[in-house]
Amino acid sequence: MKISFLQLNMNGDTFWDSVIPFLSFHDFDVIHLQEVTGKDTKVGIVDTTRDVFSGLTDVLQDRYKGELAITDYFTSSKEAYMGSATFYKKSFSLIQKEIVWLRKNKEPFSSDAKTFEEVGRALFHLTLSLAGKEVSFLNLHGAWAKTAQEHEHQTQQGEIVINYLKKISSPFILSGDFNLNPQQPTINKIGELARNLTSEHQITNTLNPRKHYAKQLFPPGVAVDYIFVSKDITVKSFRVLDNEDISDHLGLVAEFEI
Repeated sequence: MKISFLQLNMNGDTFWDSVIPFLSFHDFDVIHLQEVTGKDTKVGIVDTTRDVFSGLTDVLQDRYKGELAITDYFTSSKEAYMGSATFYKKSFSLIQKEIVWLRKNKEPFSSDAKTFEEVGRALFHLTLSLAGKEVSFLNLHGAWAKTAQEHEHQTQQGEIVINYLKKISSPFILSGDFNLNPQQPTINKIGELARNLTSEHQITNTLNPRKHYAKQLFPPGVAVDYIFVSKDITVKSFRVLDNEDISDHLGLVAEFEI
């Protein structure tokens, strides 16, 4: 069975007028999104005017079911949140949903913060039945740091992810914005458990040079977005959406045989 897949850090609703036509036009089987935000979420460069998950659900509901993992709330509004969302075709069945906490805050995170190492983080795991075969889809927005080199809190959270992956028996696809470049220890350790398609294809940048706010990174940019697949999944194709301005990150698209 062939599966088409999209990975995208969507940056709240900043690119709403371009990402919605893109998702409506294309026919991916499974979509992993990060930086899905609530109404009036303000933190860092994120300044959201709508509930993004509700808006996506309204647009995609004819073809997809969606699940949301809220990883933190924010002080800018009672409705302010950030999380990861997974949308999957209605022909697939949800078997199990699990949120694996990497950092969980008891109180809403300050919208006035200038550093974001302590924002809540989680690994969002859906087990889906695809034509009778169970496949795990793991959606991750890794911990932020001021550089794409690994910091202690990223290593600690990465170890939780790595130990969790070792327990998964079904075929799995892990993707997300890891906020780490390909040379970092956590990326290498995950690469021992699964194929790193970003590195296999020698991708050196996954940030949109036309839209990303950190202009000092360009050129050459940096690769921080990944798709990992377990070795029992056949990869038919992989590409970076270099010419699509649907976020400040570049989307990753792959097709698998499962």
